[in-house]
Amino acid sequence: MDRGGILSRPALSVTIFPRSHRGATLIELILYMGILGLVAILTIPLLFSSAENRMLQQTIALVELNGTQAVQTVTLRIRAAERIVHPAKGQTGSYLALQMGSEEESPVLIGVDDGRVTVIEHTLRESITSAQVAVQNFEVRNTSVSDDRPSVAITFRVSRTIRLQQPRSYHRDFATAISLSPVDVLAERMCASCAPPACTDPLNVRWQVCQEGFCRQATTTLMCE
Repeated sequence: MDRGGILSRPALSVTIFPRSHRGATLIELILYMGILGLVAILTIPLLFSSAENRMLQQTIALVELNGTQAVQTVTLRIRAAERIVHPAKGQTGSYLALQMGSEEESPVLIGVDDGRVTVIEHTLRESITSAQVAVQNFEVRNTSVSDDRPSVAITFRVSRTIRLQQPRSYHRDFATAISLSPVDVLAERMCASCAPPACTDPLNVRWQVCQEGFCRQATTTLMCE
């Protein structure tokens, strides 16, 4: 009994035990790993298929772009020429040689070198297709009906191979027919006797250019297929 005569109750003591956390069992871990493995097996082929489709679309775009660009560039060069030097009327060849209005630009050669469509103006070389694609079966046909109406037809194939687990390739054939803009009088030439382009050896086309009024052997070459 306390001082006031009231019985005092004993203080209650509460003991709090920490809550235990149950860990994952071995069976649950194996189950989780099996589910993850199944998801990976189903997902990885889809990822590879998506990557292949994306690369195929890029390949198609590259082939189409290079082929179209080659046709446009070749068309502009041919229409600006005075006459066709090679191949002869009614014949076909692996390259096209053109005589231009200026001797500083002549001759212009169009063919394939190292798998790329190549334009050589006088002695300057320019590749007009990318090294990412391969150009094959380049053929030139002189379709002129007369000397006053020169024309030419060109066909070639552009292809690209995707090197994956299963290599895939895409190709497209391009063709164009171009008429030269006729001129009434050809420009006078200081070097009219220069040797025209010709396959003087089995591998390369050789020709002469006019430099300082003299015919000189061009150091630039083009593959003679």
